[in-house]
Amino acid sequence: MSLADSIVRASLHLYVSLKFRPANPSHYSILSTFTLVRDDVPECLIKPVSLATGAKCLPESRLTTTGDMVHDSHAEVLARRGFVRWLLEEACRVNSPWIEARSDGKWGLKRGVSLHLYISTLPCGDASMRTLAAAPQDPTMAALKASGELPVPVGNAAARGRDNYSLLGVLRTKPGRADSPPTSSMSCSDKIARWSLLGVQGALASNLFDPVYISEVIIGGVPLEDEVNVNEDCERAFWRRLDSDQFKNLPPPYALHSARLSFTRLVFPHGRQPGSGSSPVSCNESLCWISDSSHHHEVLIHGLRRGVGAKQRSKPHLRPLVSKIALFSQYQKTLSHLELPPLPPNTTYYDAKLSASSYQFVKDRLINPHGPFAGWLASGGKWDIFTL
Repeated sequence: MSLADSIVRASLHLYVSLKFRPANPSHYSILSTFTLVRDDVPECLIKPVSLATGAKCLPESRLTTTGDMVHDSHAEVLARRGFVRWLLEEACRVNSPWIEARSDGKWGLKRGVSLHLYISTLPCGDASMRTLAAAPQDPTMAALKASGELPVPVGNAAARGRDNYSLLGVLRTKPGRADSPPTSSMSCSDKIARWSLLGVQGALASNLFDPVYISEVIIGGVPLEDEVNVNEDCERAFWRRLDSDQFKNLPPPYALHSARLSFTRLVFPHGRQPGSGSSPVSCNESLCWISDSSHHHEVLIHGLRRGVGAKQRSKPHLRPLVSKIALFSQYQKTLSHLELPPLPPNTTYYDAKLSASSYQFVKDRLINPHGPFAGWLASGGKWDIFTL
């Protein structure tokens, strides 16, 4: 069995063990995991670190400024946030076999450890445009799109969802369906491309960690006869569109990374099934699991933990573990555990992210008005000005 299939098999086994399934059997979801692999031992060690399902995203009208709701609940995004939380918690554990403190004062993956991203289907955005264009059209969506001329993005501006299939290499927002409320969240293809340059640890954790890059992206649900074209699309979406001279001289250890691409025939049982109808519906709920956590797992719906009402969501023990404010809290606990200087009083989440100077320098190269992702819709600012 290939390493990719071994990773997917471990991911699917973990998912089944959590005994989660869409409440409506006709609804589908997407599964994603971040998995660490150690190949410096006699038997290769495979450790799923974070797992998530989901295909929903909150419209901008429902976003909050308190950091206690998860805005983007696509599986890849939730799994990445779970991995960030695991990194912050793992730095507090003794003798980790996976990460280590480095001579530059930052933490990173140990030599021989690699990070692998599994997604049960093609990610939304640029990587899936040609595949969607070739698929039978949902009659409802086809009629809606035919009812008016679709706007063509100007310059580097982001396209709306699946509008203008033929435009390749452009930024796109979620959701894909034209009948859904617009959001300010970028597609998963765009976010994976950003991780290829900045690392998956994000701005906040980059104060403690060197960039952590994905070594391999494993994708399910791609027919064998389509793999060559899909491989080309994913390479373009994930890193080739950023392969330019402006990223040749970045502050080390930042650099553009091209993850290896693999495909798997192993099937996620609650994915979108062929022949399931012209308008399949995605599950409203998302499953989140983080390895070595004191919490077994949690289920999110509309950005909050299932069963938690609006009046309760500000209570620390009821916040989603992957929400901004929960990650900010864990970050400060990690600072304390490592006996590093605490943040000044009243430091906001936004301020803490801005303090990661090298990360912000590289990010600016990416999204400034002359950068390849100039049309990126910023999700910070007013959404991130909160304190603990």
